[in-house]
Amino acid sequence: MEQIIIGWVVLELTNSAGQVALVGFYRMLPFLLFGPFISTVAARFSYRRIIIVSQIVNVFLFAALSFLVLSGRLEFWHLAVGSVLIGIGGAYDWSSRRALIPDLVGKDRTLDAMVLENIPQNISRVAGPFVSGIILEYLGVEGGFPLLFGMYVVELAILTRMSHSTDSTADTGSGSSWKDLKEGYHYIRSSQPIMGVLLITLFMNALTFPYQTLLPVFARDILHQGPIGLGILGASIGIGAFIGIVPVNWLKRYGRSGWILAGSSILGSAAIIGFALSTSYSLSIFLLIVTGIGQSGFSVMQSSIILKSASDSMRARMIGALALAIGGGPLGRLQIGGLATILGSPVALALSAGAALIGIAGTLLKVPGFRDKDAID
Repeated sequence: MEQIIIGWVVLELTNSAGQVALVGFYRMLPFLLFGPFISTVAARFSYRRIIIVSQIVNVFLFAALSFLVLSGRLEFWHLAVGSVLIGIGGAYDWSSRRALIPDLVGKDRTLDAMVLENIPQNISRVAGPFVSGIILEYLGVEGGFPLLFGMYVVELAILTRMSHSTDSTADTGSGSSWKDLKEGYHYIRSSQPIMGVLLITLFMNALTFPYQTLLPVFARDILHQGPIGLGILGASIGIGAFIGIVPVNWLKRYGRSGWILAGSSILGSAAIIGFALSTSYSLSIFLLIVTGIGQSGFSVMQSSIILKSASDSMRARMIGALALAIGGGPLGRLQIGGLATILGSPVALALSAGAALIGIAGTLLKVPGFRDKDAID
Protein backbone atom coordinates (compact mmCIF):
# COMPACT_ATOMS: atom_id res chain seq x y z
CA MET A 1 0.00 0.00 0.00
CA GLU A 2 2.79 2.37 0.90
CA GLN A 3 4.59 1.86 -2.43
CA ILE A 4 1.39 2.30 -4.46
CA ILE A 5 0.28 5.44 -2.61
CA ILE A 6 3.68 7.15 -2.53
CA GLY A 7 4.37 6.25 -6.17
CA TRP A 8 1.05 7.73 -7.32
CA VAL A 9 1.48 10.88 -5.23
CA VAL A 10 4.98 11.46 -6.63
CA LEU A 11 3.71 10.99 -10.19
CA GLU A 12 0.92 13.50 -9.58
CA LEU A 13 3.31 16.01 -7.97
CA THR A 14 6.09 15.78 -10.57
CA ASN A 15 4.58 14.15 -13.67
CA SER A 16 7.96 12.42 -14.08
CA ALA A 17 8.77 8.70 -14.39
CA GLY A 18 12.34 9.55 -13.39
CA GLN A 19 11.20 11.12 -10.11
CA VAL A 20 9.00 8.12 -9.33
CA ALA A 21 12.00 5.86 -9.88
CA LEU A 22 14.15 8.18 -7.75
CA VAL A 23 11.84 7.77 -4.76
CA GLY A 24 12.08 4.00 -5.26
CA PHE A 25 15.86 4.40 -5.21
CA TYR A 26 15.69 6.28 -1.91
CA ARG A 27 13.52 3.54 -0.41
CA MET A 28 15.89 0.70 -1.36
CA LEU A 29 19.22 2.46 -0.75
CA PRO A 30 19.34 1.54 2.98
CA PHE A 31 19.37 -2.16 2.07
CA LEU A 32 22.67 -1.51 0.31
CA LEU A 33 24.13 0.75 3.00
CA PHE A 34 22.87 -0.82 6.23
CA GLY A 35 21.71 -4.36 5.44
CA PRO A 36 25.18 -5.97 5.63
CA PHE A 37 25.54 -4.83 9.25
CA ILE A 38 22.49 -6.67 10.59
CA SER A 39 24.74 -9.19 12.38
CA THR A 40 26.55 -6.40 14.25
CA VAL A 41 23.26 -4.81 15.33
CA ALA A 42 21.73 -8.20 16.25
CA ALA A 43 24.77 -8.96 18.41
CA ARG A 44 23.72 -6.06 20.65
CA PHE A 45 19.93 -6.13 20.29
CA SER A 46 17.51 -9.02 19.78
CA TYR A 47 15.66 -9.56 16.53
CA ARG A 48 12.41 -8.79 18.37
CA ARG A 49 13.61 -5.39 19.50
CA ILE A 50 14.92 -4.51 16.04
CA ILE A 51 11.55 -5.38 14.48
CA ILE A 52 9.62 -3.28 17.02
CA VAL A 53 11.91 -0.25 16.68
CA SER A 54 11.56 -0.44 12.88
CA GLN A 55 7.78 -0.20 13.17
CA ILE A 56 7.99 2.66 15.69
CA VAL A 57 9.87 4.60 13.00
CA ASN A 58 7.01 3.94 10.56
CA VAL A 59 4.37 5.08 13.06
CA PHE A 60 6.05 8.46 13.61
CA LEU A 61 6.87 8.87 9.91
CA PHE A 62 3.31 8.35 8.70
CA ALA A 63 1.98 10.55 11.48
CA ALA A 64 4.20 13.31 10.09
CA LEU A 65 3.21 12.63 6.46
CA SER A 66 -0.47 12.61 7.45
CA PHE A 67 -0.07 16.01 9.12
CA LEU A 68 1.73 17.44 6.09
CA VAL A 69 -0.85 16.24 3.57
CA LEU A 70 -3.84 17.30 5.68
CA SER A 71 -2.32 20.75 6.16
CA GLY A 72 -1.55 21.09 2.45
CA ARG A 73 2.22 21.28 2.96
CA LEU A 74 3.33 17.97 1.42
CA GLU A 75 6.22 18.34 -1.03
CA PHE A 76 8.40 15.96 -3.02
CA TRP A 77 11.35 16.22 -0.65
CA HIS A 78 9.16 15.10 2.24
CA LEU A 79 8.43 11.87 0.37
CA ALA A 80 12.12 11.47 -0.53
CA VAL A 81 13.24 11.76 3.10
CA GLY A 82 10.34 9.57 4.21
CA SER A 83 11.32 6.89 1.71
CA VAL A 84 14.86 6.80 3.11
CA LEU A 85 13.50 6.34 6.65
CA ILE A 86 11.11 3.62 5.45
CA GLY A 87 14.06 1.91 3.80
CA ILE A 88 16.25 2.00 6.92
CA GLY A 89 13.50 0.47 9.02
CA GLY A 90 12.64 -1.97 6.26
CA ALA A 91 16.21 -3.22 5.84
CA TYR A 92 16.51 -4.18 9.51
CA ASP A 93 12.91 -5.34 9.88
CA TRP A 94 13.09 -7.63 6.83
CA SER A 95 16.47 -9.08 7.82
CA SER A 96 15.44 -9.67 11.44
CA ARG A 97 12.13 -11.34 10.56
CA ARG A 98 13.93 -13.77 8.25
CA ALA A 99 16.75 -14.53 10.68
CA LEU A 100 14.26 -15.17 13.51
CA ILE A 101 12.34 -17.92 11.69
CA PRO A 102 14.68 -20.88 12.46
CA ASP A 103 14.63 -19.91 16.15
CA LEU A 104 10.83 -20.06 16.12
CA VAL A 105 10.25 -23.31 14.21
CA GLY A 106 13.59 -25.14 14.05
CA LYS A 107 15.90 -25.37 11.07
CA ASP A 108 14.26 -28.50 9.65
CA ARG A 109 10.92 -26.70 9.35
CA THR A 110 12.31 -23.51 7.82
CA LEU A 111 11.05 -24.15 4.28
CA ASP A 112 7.56 -25.02 5.55
CA ALA A 113 7.59 -21.85 7.65
CA MET A 114 8.58 -19.74 4.64
CA VAL A 115 5.70 -21.20 2.62
CA LEU A 116 3.31 -20.46 5.51
CA GLU A 117 4.70 -16.94 5.93
CA ASN A 118 4.05 -16.21 2.27
CA ILE A 119 0.32 -17.00 2.51
CA PRO A 120 -0.72 -13.94 4.59
CA GLN A 121 1.95 -11.90 2.80
CA ASN A 122 0.38 -12.73 -0.56
CA ILE A 123 -3.13 -12.04 0.73
CA SER A 124 -1.91 -8.56 1.66
CA ARG A 125 -0.34 -8.20 -1.79
CA VAL A 126 -3.82 -8.67 -3.27
CA ALA A 127 -5.81 -6.59 -0.80
CA GLY A 128 -3.27 -3.81 -0.24
CA PRO A 129 -2.92 -2.43 -3.79
CA PHE A 130 -6.63 -2.80 -4.50
CA VAL A 131 -7.60 -0.95 -1.30
CA SER A 132 -4.94 1.67 -2.11
CA GLY A 133 -6.55 2.31 -5.50
CA ILE A 134 -10.00 2.73 -3.94
CA ILE A 135 -8.66 5.05 -1.23
CA LEU A 136 -6.81 7.21 -3.77
CA GLU A 137 -9.84 7.34 -6.07
CA TYR A 138 -12.44 8.33 -3.49
CA LEU A 139 -10.51 9.85 -0.56
CA GLY A 140 -7.31 10.97 -2.26
CA VAL A 141 -3.92 11.07 -0.60
CA GLU A 142 -5.63 12.83 2.34
CA GLY A 143 -7.13 9.45 3.19
CA GLY A 144 -4.18 7.27 2.19
CA PHE A 145 -1.50 8.44 4.60
CA PRO A 146 -3.77 8.53 7.70
CA LEU A 147 -4.92 4.99 6.83
CA LEU A 148 -1.30 3.79 6.68
CA PHE A 149 -0.60 5.52 10.00
CA GLY A 150 -3.52 3.69 11.62
CA MET A 151 -2.39 0.34 10.22
CA TYR A 152 1.15 0.81 11.54
CA VAL A 153 -0.25 1.63 15.00
CA VAL A 154 -2.23 -1.61 15.00
CA GLU A 155 0.80 -3.56 13.77
CA LEU A 156 3.00 -2.10 16.50
CA ALA A 157 0.42 -2.99 19.16
CA ILE A 158 0.42 -6.60 17.95
CA LEU A 159 4.21 -6.86 17.77
CA THR A 160 4.68 -5.64 21.34
CA ARG A 161 2.77 -8.75 22.46
CA MET A 162 5.38 -11.02 20.88
CA SER A 163 6.90 -13.35 23.46
CA HIS A 164 10.04 -12.06 25.15
CA SER A 165 11.53 -15.53 24.67
CA THR A 166 12.36 -14.31 21.16
CA ASP A 167 14.77 -11.81 22.69
CA SER A 168 17.44 -14.50 22.79
CA THR A 169 19.35 -15.07 19.57
CA ALA A 170 22.11 -17.36 18.37
CA ASP A 171 25.69 -16.11 18.22
CA THR A 172 25.44 -13.46 15.53
CA GLY A 173 28.97 -12.23 15.17
CA SER A 174 31.99 -10.71 16.78
CA GLY A 175 30.45 -7.28 17.26
CA SER A 176 32.98 -5.84 14.81
CA SER A 177 31.31 -4.78 11.58
CA TRP A 178 34.33 -5.18 9.32
CA LYS A 179 35.41 -8.49 10.85
CA ASP A 180 31.88 -9.83 10.40
CA LEU A 181 31.86 -8.70 6.76
CA LYS A 182 35.22 -10.35 6.08
CA GLU A 183 34.17 -13.64 7.67
CA GLY A 184 30.89 -13.52 5.80
CA TYR A 185 32.68 -12.98 2.47
CA HIS A 186 34.85 -16.06 2.98
CA TYR A 187 31.83 -18.11 4.04
CA ILE A 188 29.92 -17.12 0.89
CA ARG A 189 32.84 -18.20 -1.30
CA SER A 190 32.77 -21.63 0.33
CA SER A 191 29.02 -22.16 -0.28
CA GLN A 192 27.78 -22.34 -3.87
CA PRO A 193 24.09 -22.56 -2.85
CA ILE A 194 24.40 -19.25 -1.01
CA MET A 195 26.43 -17.74 -3.84
CA GLY A 196 23.74 -18.73 -6.35
CA VAL A 197 20.98 -17.19 -4.23
CA LEU A 198 22.88 -13.92 -3.85
CA LEU A 199 23.57 -13.62 -7.58
CA ILE A 200 19.96 -14.29 -8.59
CA THR A 201 18.72 -11.93 -5.87
CA LEU A 202 21.00 -9.21 -7.26
CA PHE A 203 19.73 -9.72 -10.81
CA MET A 204 16.08 -9.75 -9.75
CA ASN A 205 16.29 -6.68 -7.52
CA ALA A 206 18.49 -4.62 -9.81
CA LEU A 207 16.90 -5.51 -13.14
CA THR A 208 13.42 -7.06 -12.76
CA PHE A 209 11.83 -5.58 -9.63
CA PRO A 210 12.20 -1.93 -10.73
CA TYR A 211 8.90 -2.59 -12.56
CA GLN A 212 7.24 -1.99 -9.16
CA THR A 213 8.50 1.59 -9.17
CA LEU A 214 7.18 2.24 -12.69
CA LEU A 215 3.77 0.65 -12.13
CA PRO A 216 2.01 4.03 -11.65
CA VAL A 217 3.60 5.26 -14.90
CA PHE A 218 2.38 2.22 -16.86
CA ALA A 219 -1.09 2.47 -15.30
CA ARG A 220 -1.61 6.15 -16.12
CA ASP A 221 0.44 6.78 -19.27
CA ILE A 222 0.54 3.42 -21.10
CA LEU A 223 -2.70 1.71 -20.08
CA HIS A 224 -4.70 4.92 -19.42
CA GLN A 225 -6.00 3.89 -16.02
CA GLY A 226 -6.72 5.82 -12.84
CA PRO A 227 -5.96 4.88 -9.22
CA ILE A 228 -8.40 1.94 -9.19
CA GLY A 229 -6.82 0.55 -12.36
CA LEU A 230 -3.40 0.93 -10.71
CA GLY A 231 -4.68 -0.89 -7.63
CA ILE A 232 -5.93 -3.79 -9.76
CA LEU A 233 -2.55 -4.06 -11.48
CA GLY A 234 -0.81 -4.20 -8.11
CA ALA A 235 -3.31 -6.73 -6.79
CA SER A 236 -2.71 -8.94 -9.84
CA ILE A 237 0.84 -9.57 -8.65
CA GLY A 238 -0.50 -10.66 -5.28
CA ILE A 239 -3.05 -12.97 -6.91
CA GLY A 240 -0.26 -14.63 -8.87
CA ALA A 241 1.93 -14.91 -5.78
CA PHE A 242 -0.93 -16.55 -3.89
CA ILE A 243 -1.50 -19.03 -6.75
CA GLY A 244 2.24 -19.70 -6.87
CA ILE A 245 2.30 -21.04 -3.30
CA VAL A 246 0.60 -24.24 -4.52
CA PRO A 247 3.21 -25.37 -7.09
CA VAL A 248 6.06 -24.24 -4.82
CA ASN A 249 4.69 -26.31 -1.93
CA TRP A 250 4.37 -29.29 -4.31
CA LEU A 251 7.79 -28.92 -5.94
CA LYS A 252 9.71 -28.50 -2.67
CA ARG A 253 9.23 -32.20 -1.90
CA TYR A 254 11.78 -32.98 -4.62
CA GLY A 255 14.49 -31.01 -2.83
CA ARG A 256 15.58 -29.01 -5.88
CA SER A 257 15.40 -25.61 -4.25
CA GLY A 258 17.96 -24.04 -6.58
CA TRP A 259 16.04 -25.07 -9.67
CA ILE A 260 12.78 -23.75 -8.21
CA LEU A 261 14.39 -20.40 -7.35
CA ALA A 262 16.00 -19.98 -10.77
CA GLY A 263 12.97 -21.22 -12.71
CA SER A 264 10.59 -18.96 -10.80
CA SER A 265 12.88 -15.98 -11.36
CA ILE A 266 13.13 -16.67 -15.10
CA LEU A 267 9.35 -16.98 -15.32
CA GLY A 268 8.82 -13.69 -13.50
CA SER A 269 11.39 -11.83 -15.61
CA ALA A 270 9.97 -13.17 -18.88
CA ALA A 271 6.47 -12.07 -17.85
CA ILE A 272 7.76 -8.57 -17.06
CA ILE A 273 9.24 -8.33 -20.56
CA GLY A 274 5.77 -9.10 -21.92
CA PHE A 275 4.16 -6.61 -19.54
CA ALA A 276 6.58 -3.88 -20.62
CA LEU A 277 5.55 -4.29 -24.25
CA SER A 278 1.82 -4.72 -23.63
CA THR A 279 -0.67 -1.97 -24.42
CA SER A 280 -3.69 -4.08 -23.44
CA TYR A 281 -4.96 -3.66 -19.88
CA SER A 282 -6.36 -7.20 -19.67
CA LEU A 283 -3.16 -8.74 -21.07
CA SER A 284 -1.11 -6.67 -18.62
CA ILE A 285 -3.18 -8.02 -15.72
CA PHE A 286 -2.57 -11.59 -16.91
CA LEU A 287 1.17 -11.02 -17.28
CA LEU A 288 1.41 -9.51 -13.79
CA ILE A 289 -0.39 -12.58 -12.41
CA VAL A 290 2.27 -14.74 -14.09
CA THR A 291 4.91 -12.42 -12.62
CA GLY A 292 3.42 -12.99 -9.18
CA ILE A 293 3.58 -16.76 -9.63
CA GLY A 294 7.28 -16.48 -10.37
CA GLN A 295 7.78 -14.03 -7.54
CA SER A 296 6.22 -16.49 -5.10
CA GLY A 297 8.82 -19.17 -5.83
CA PHE A 298 11.59 -16.59 -5.68
CA SER A 299 10.39 -15.23 -2.32
CA VAL A 300 10.03 -18.62 -0.62
CA MET A 301 13.25 -20.19 -1.86
CA GLN A 302 15.46 -17.11 -1.60
CA SER A 303 15.45 -16.99 2.20
CA SER A 304 14.92 -20.73 2.70
CA ILE A 305 18.13 -21.72 0.94
CA ILE A 306 20.12 -19.15 2.91
CA LEU A 307 18.63 -20.14 6.27
CA LYS A 308 19.04 -23.88 5.65
CA SER A 309 22.55 -23.65 4.20
CA ALA A 310 24.07 -21.27 6.76
CA SER A 311 25.23 -22.38 10.19
CA ASP A 312 23.50 -20.81 13.18
CA SER A 313 26.55 -18.68 13.96
CA MET A 314 26.65 -17.35 10.38
CA ARG A 315 22.91 -16.96 9.86
CA ALA A 316 22.65 -13.23 10.57
CA ARG A 317 25.69 -12.49 8.44
CA MET A 318 24.25 -14.41 5.50
CA ILE A 319 20.91 -12.62 5.87
CA GLY A 320 22.94 -9.40 5.90
CA ALA A 321 24.62 -10.50 2.67
CA LEU A 322 21.17 -11.19 1.22
CA ALA A 323 20.12 -7.67 2.20
CA LEU A 324 23.23 -6.38 0.41
CA ALA A 325 22.18 -8.26 -2.75
CA ILE A 326 18.69 -6.78 -2.38
CA GLY A 327 20.56 -3.49 -2.18
CA GLY A 328 21.15 -3.82 -5.90
CA GLY A 329 17.59 -2.55 -6.19
CA PRO A 330 18.50 1.13 -5.69
CA LEU A 331 20.94 1.01 -8.59
CA GLY A 332 18.28 -0.69 -10.68
CA ARG A 333 15.77 2.03 -9.88
CA LEU A 334 18.25 4.70 -10.88
CA GLN A 335 19.08 3.03 -14.16
CA ILE A 336 15.43 2.29 -14.98
CA GLY A 337 14.55 5.91 -14.28
CA GLY A 338 17.34 7.14 -16.56
CA LEU A 339 16.49 4.66 -19.31
CA ALA A 340 12.78 5.49 -19.04
CA THR A 341 13.57 9.17 -19.51
CA ILE A 342 15.70 8.47 -22.62
CA LEU A 343 14.00 5.46 -24.23
CA GLY A 344 10.55 5.48 -22.67
CA SER A 345 9.27 3.23 -19.88
CA PRO A 346 8.28 0.19 -22.04
CA VAL A 347 11.66 -0.20 -23.80
CA ALA A 348 13.60 0.54 -20.60
CA LEU A 349 11.74 -2.10 -18.59
CA ALA A 350 11.93 -4.73 -21.35
CA LEU A 351 15.70 -4.29 -21.69
CA SER A 352 16.21 -4.40 -17.93
CA ALA A 353 14.14 -7.57 -17.38
CA GLY A 354 15.81 -9.20 -20.39
CA ALA A 355 19.22 -8.60 -18.86
CA ALA A 356 17.98 -10.16 -15.60
CA LEU A 357 16.77 -13.25 -17.46
CA ILE A 358 20.21 -13.73 -19.05
CA GLY A 359 21.97 -13.27 -15.72
CA ILE A 360 19.74 -15.78 -13.93
CA ALA A 361 20.19 -18.40 -16.65
CA GLY A 362 23.95 -17.84 -16.50
CA THR A 363 23.99 -18.36 -12.73
CA LEU A 364 22.08 -21.62 -13.08
CA LEU A 365 24.62 -22.86 -15.62
CA LYS A 366 27.83 -21.58 -14.03
CA VAL A 367 27.24 -22.40 -10.33
CA PRO A 368 26.89 -26.20 -10.24
CA GLY A 369 26.59 -26.46 -6.46
CA PHE A 370 23.46 -24.30 -6.64
CA ARG A 371 21.80 -27.01 -8.73
CA ASP A 372 22.94 -29.85 -6.47
CA LYS A 373 20.14 -31.27 -4.33
CA ASP A 374 22.46 -32.56 -1.60
CA ALA A 375 24.30 -29.24 -1.39
CA ILE A 376 21.10 -27.47 -0.38
CA ASP A 377 18.90 -30.05 1.26
